[in-house]
This record gives sequence, structure tokens and C-alpha cells, in this order.
Amino acid sequence: MKLRLVGWSFHGTPVELRDRLSLGETAQLELADRLRTRHGVRELVILSTCNRFELYCAGSERSSGVLLKTLVEDFGEPQLAATAYHLEDYEAVRHLFRVTSSLDSMVLGEPQISGQVKDAYRFYAEVGWTGKLLNPIFNKAFRAAKRVRSETGIASNAVSISYVAIQLARQIFEDLSGLSVLVVGAGEMAELVLKYLVRNGLRRLMVVNRTFANAVRLAECYGGAAIQFHELESYLADVDIVITSTGATEPIINVPTVQNCLRNRRGRQMFFIDIAVPRDVHPGVHDLPGAYCYDIDDLQNVVSVNQEERLQQAEEAQQLLEEELVQVRHWFQELSVVPAIRGLRESFEQTAATEVQRFLKRTKPDAAEAEEVQRMVRRILNKLLHAPSHTLRKFSGRDDQPLLLEFLHELHDLSTAPAAAEPIRKQHLSLVKG
Repeated sequence: MKLRLVGWSFHGTPVELRDRLSLGETAQLELADRLRTRHGVRELVILSTCNRFELYCAGSERSSGVLLKTLVEDFGEPQLAATAYHLEDYEAVRHLFRVTSSLDSMVLGEPQISGQVKDAYRFYAEVGWTGKLLNPIFNKAFRAAKRVRSETGIASNAVSISYVAIQLARQIFEDLSGLSVLVVGAGEMAELVLKYLVRNGLRRLMVVNRTFANAVRLAECYGGAAIQFHELESYLADVDIVITSTGATEPIINVPTVQNCLRNRRGRQMFFIDIAVPRDVHPGVHDLPGAYCYDIDDLQNVVSVNQEERLQQAEEAQQLLEEELVQVRHWFQELSVVPAIRGLRESFEQTAATEVQRFLKRTKPDAAEAEEVQRMVRRILNKLLHAPSHTLRKFSGRDDQPLLLEFLHELHDLSTAPAAAEPIRKQHLSLVKG
């Protein structure tokens, strides 16, 4: 069973395309069901964040390219085909390790991604979409990420997208303390924004959320005021900076609304920092005189200034990941010979079962004697199969492995062996003397 990865990230896919990839949990499960029906996918985890959409799956015999074509058609956006990446087996695991350890993040060492990967994995595990391939792979990724955090300095003073958003605000306004800020959203990202705003001395804070109780909770924690969601427009004109981070599927701040706000502000500029995907602020807002809107891709310019000091730590972290990946490579190499080992055992068991059936039919032993015959045959099979199974595992990964597997299939005619043989101990009990 092969592991396949199809994905898009901030590295090559702009936010206007990533907007199209945002799916809620229900839509994700519907996509999973379609992939199971069309392509036989048996295991699946979807990682969907503001910076990436990645689908890890196993069980399908279709190539990653075929899965990509299906996804592009499903999303209805042909441009996605040109910006996607698709990997298989070891390379897919290597990518997952880098993502989980925040080595592939917009902000190296940022702490959120590891938790986001864990949340995605747990969700799909709870609904039965993970199994014997994805379970060990994701757990190995979590172990590797833990080593990176504890054995390197990449997570020291780690920053996040929320932190970078505040750094951008500080570039626009040298002093934030006298400004008013409206934060739209009450999730983890919004809470991090509020924390960094307070650290920078800002005291005029307002929080808006569809669930008013959540807005109240955050506002009380950070000394701000909670605003009802339906009052959003009436407060927009009174604030200098608007930072949005919601899970809305459509923009919640549109061009006409901002035009009205700018008229009421009489020349005072407005700044929007939109760290949501899909975007909360309509992209047309940036074209309005007096309005400046920065989305999550714009934050990359701020990030690049702070990345140099982390590059050495990232190199150390990558070396550590390579150590962990050695075990994964061996594991995948052993997996490649499992079908041959299984086929060999099934071929031997079928032959043994046929001969046992003939013997029991001819001799008609009592139940105890029949059971002893079956135990003896099982012991013989295990001893006969031990050496070839061990040799196959030893040859896994070698250049001559394909030749050995081909020889084995020809020698034992594994291509025509039954798909499964009923265990010997369960057969022929009706043939013993009663």
C-alpha cells in the first residue's frame, strides 16, 4: 500500500488560489468519501491551514498525478494544477516531517503548525480514516517534531503569523500605544494577536466575533471591549487598524463598507491586516484611496527579515530529521517485500492445506490426533518460511531486490497463488472421527 501526498502551500500558491482550497470538516469528509468511491482510498488525513492544504492518503492504486487531477476538477480551479506538488512514500513522509517540525513554515520555528497537524490527524483517526500506514507515519512525525523542539534552538523565542502581523503594524505605525485596534475573530490566532498588541502597549482594543460570549472572554482577558458581530460596520470607522482572523468562507468586510468608513474618517487612513484564509477582507479594499490591506502573503516580506538568524538552527533541525528518516526509509523498504512474503506464505499454506485434507480424509484420526497433525504442519511451515522471509527483508532496499522478487514469483508461481488460504487449524474438523 503506497502513501501519496497532494498539496498546495504558500511557497507556490498565492492566497487568492488558496482561498478556493479552504474546506470545513463536513466538506472535507465529503471529499474523502468521493476519493474512496472513485479511487479506492482507504486511509486519509487532510491538513488545512491558512498557509497550506495537503492531502495524505493510502490504499489507492491510482498515481498522485491522477489524484491531483481529480482534486483540481473537484475544486473547479484549473490553475491549481500548475501550483500543486505531489509526492509518494518516503518523500511524502519526509515532507510531513518538515511540515510538522515547522521547517516548511512561513515563519521557521513557529509553534502553531505542530498542533494543527495533530488536530488534523486526531480528527481523521476519530472518524476511522487512519490505519496501519498513516497511524505509524504521523506518530513518527510527532516524535521527530518533539526532538526538533527539544534538541535544537529553532523553537526558542519562536514567533507566529500573529506576531508577524503585529510587526507589520509597527512598521506602518511606529507607536501603537495611541491607536485603536479592532480584532475580528476569537480563535487561537486572534488571541495571539491580542497578546502581542498588549505587549506593545496598545490599550484601545475591541474584539468582534459571531459568538459574542467568545468575544467577551477574550476582551476581558486582555482589557478590551467586546462588540456584537452585527455592530461591526458601525465601529469600523472609529478604529485605525483592523486585524481579521475568522473561519468565514466569504469576505466579511467589503468594498462599499470601507468606502463609507473612509468618508466618515475625513482623510484618516485605515489599515487592514487579514491573516485569514479564505480572506476576510475583500481584495478590492486595497485599491481604495486611504485604505491599505495586507493579506497573509504580504506578511512574507516581514518574515524574510527575521529568517536569517533561524537558518543555522533550521540546518541543525534538518540533520536531526534525517536521522529519524533513516528508520522510515528502512520501514518503507521492508514494506515493499511484504506482498511477496505474504504471497509465499499463502502459497505454502494452500499446498499444506490440500495435503492435510487428503491425509485426514484417508486416515480419519480422532480429534486429538487431527489437532496434533495440524500443529505439526504449522511448525513445519513456520520453519520453512523463516529463512526466505528473513532473506527478503534483508534484501529490501538493495539494487538487486527487484530481480530477487521476480525470481521468487517465477519459482513459486506467486502470481497465480490464491489471494488467501484458510488457516490450517480451522480446516477439516468435519473429517475427524466423532
